[in-house]
Amino acid sequence: MTFTAEELARATGGDLRRPGPAGAIVTDTRRLEPGSWFLALRGDRFDGHEFLDHARMAGCAGVIVDSAPEDWDRGLLVVPDTLVALQDCARFVRRDLRCPVVGITGSAGKTTTRAMVAEVLSALGRVHQTEGNLNNHIGLPLTLLAAPADVDVLVIEMGMSAPGEIALLQDICQPDLRLITNVSAAHLEGTGSLQGVASCKQELFDGAREGDVLLVNQDDPLVRAMPLPEGVRVVRYGSETGCDLRLRLAQVDAESLDTRVQLELPDGDTLVARIPSPGHHLALDALAAAAVGWALRVPKEAIAEGLSRYRPVGMRMRVEQRAGLTVLNDAYNANPASMKAALDTLAGLTGRRRVALLGDMLELGATEAEAHREIAEYAASLGLDLLGLCGPRMGAQRPDASGLVRAEDSQALGAAVAGLLRPGDVVLVKGSRGARMERVLLQLDHEED
Repeated sequence: MTFTAEELARATGGDLRRPGPAGAIVTDTRRLEPGSWFLALRGDRFDGHEFLDHARMAGCAGVIVDSAPEDWDRGLLVVPDTLVALQDCARFVRRDLRCPVVGITGSAGKTTTRAMVAEVLSALGRVHQTEGNLNNHIGLPLTLLAAPADVDVLVIEMGMSAPGEIALLQDICQPDLRLITNVSAAHLEGTGSLQGVASCKQELFDGAREGDVLLVNQDDPLVRAMPLPEGVRVVRYGSETGCDLRLRLAQVDAESLDTRVQLELPDGDTLVARIPSPGHHLALDALAAAAVGWALRVPKEAIAEGLSRYRPVGMRMRVEQRAGLTVLNDAYNANPASMKAALDTLAGLTGRRRVALLGDMLELGATEAEAHREIAEYAASLGLDLLGLCGPRMGAQRPDASGLVRAEDSQALGAAVAGLLRPGDVVLVKGSRGARMERVLLQLDHEED
């Protein structure tokens, strides 16, 4: 999106002290192209105002700041708060959009669902979606600002760790379709309880306008119980009868590790798709994506094709062949619900040795000790051939399991289990981002050398 200096002033309510040519907004001088406006954000550990000279040398059209530099010879817009200015510019972009905007949040599966939705809605034209982890109060505005002029669909992911964050994000992007994947024990440090998490996620539904589409996961009791505003259109999806879209079958192929899903559409027709990743939870994500597609009148065949094109985003249940092993790389993040879902997927892969290597789950607040004990005991109950636990929380657990290995951290766990693994084993690697469970895989690669 390109702004004129006058549009920037109008969007932010700022003081345009020096005009400049039209340009895009950039918040990082390392990515600034000549002719862009540099918006100087402030944070706990950085201050963009320290890089104004870098912006000048990079050829900026002007700067958006909260304090005016001396002897400035480019465009200059002074605002009370540059973060608020960034968000207001994103609101300005949103007001001009004439395409559907899909907003997605949830405790688990929101990135996977977002990627599936984007594939399904590609049947409608050009899709612009959240990239990487740009799903917060800075990343979401940047996503809107990066939307191309000819965009046909916008798919926005929203993350949170405390009350009020989803309310702000939905106010900025004003989704036409609003989806909450689920509610589970995640970010409890900022929310206090599971009901606190539900209240935070519910902010997405609370902000709905008349005519918006709310997609409700009937399989999640906390989502199902959320009050819905009047005047909205509700699409319910889940495994039980009475849903508008229903999951009839989810089956993981033990050889290909694909997940075959069979979905029932509102007209009673059946949709079959094959997801190139294992897990029953992926089938529910696929059902959610199909519900979005159906709500926007995407043909059944295009929905199935879109789901089949899905590929795991980052380290999210990605199937890898490494050192003669089949690795389920799910090391991007973890909470009790996603950990249990991944373990269930592993346990269902009979006919070969099954190994789980688990690290800490973070941001669980007062439930931390109980949650780690329950997951360790659950993993031990599945009859796995090898169970590895690491980290100050997970590694402290002592479940009654044969083939148990405990280690201080992920690197040590990788070294400890490398000699115990056999070609053909299927190995689940999972933990919160801070546990850096991918280091287990580096140790396995090193062992192969």
